[in-house]
Amino acid sequence: MADDFKIIAITLPEDVENESEKIMKLLDSGVDYVHIRKPGKELRQVEKLLKEIPEEYHSRLKLHDHFSLLDRFGLGGVHLNSRNRIAPENARSVSCSCHAVEEIVYNNDKDYVFLSPIFDSISKKDYKSKFNIDELTPYLSLGRVVALGGVTTGKLSLLKEKGFYGAAMMGSIW
Repeated sequence: MADDFKIIAITLPEDVENESEKIMKLLDSGVDYVHIRKPGKELRQVEKLLKEIPEEYHSRLKLHDHFSLLDRFGLGGVHLNSRNRIAPENARSVSCSCHAVEEIVYNNDKDYVFLSPIFDSISKKDYKSKFNIDELTPYLSLGRVVALGGVTTGKLSLLKEKGFYGAAMMGSIW
């Protein structure tokens, strides 16, 4: 089992009541990183959320959008996606999403990659797993692979045992 197994929370796309407080609580309770994923939000809305979070937490926050806020808030990094495919030069850390094992190879220069859906998704209806977890082992050594999709705290031990670098949660954590 990996001792450095990472736990990552991903924000819901919509606003959550007392969201900044909940993000701080997640980070205080052992979550390594929180990915700020707000695809429908304007820059000023994401900026407002970041302003509500004390600076001491900023290095553990990663943006999925509005990369121009990176330096201004001293954030931990960026996550590339279909909306934002190129990382700014000033990004401390870069991660991305993969939906096929072959994509892990192409992205082995990233700090880590999300592979999804590992299990049937909790937050996205009809987003079913297309992986046999037992057949993923050879691919997990190709890069730092974070399991996403249907991940709950009850599945963390299994993911560690199988050799994942970490687990990302959205639906189950909120």
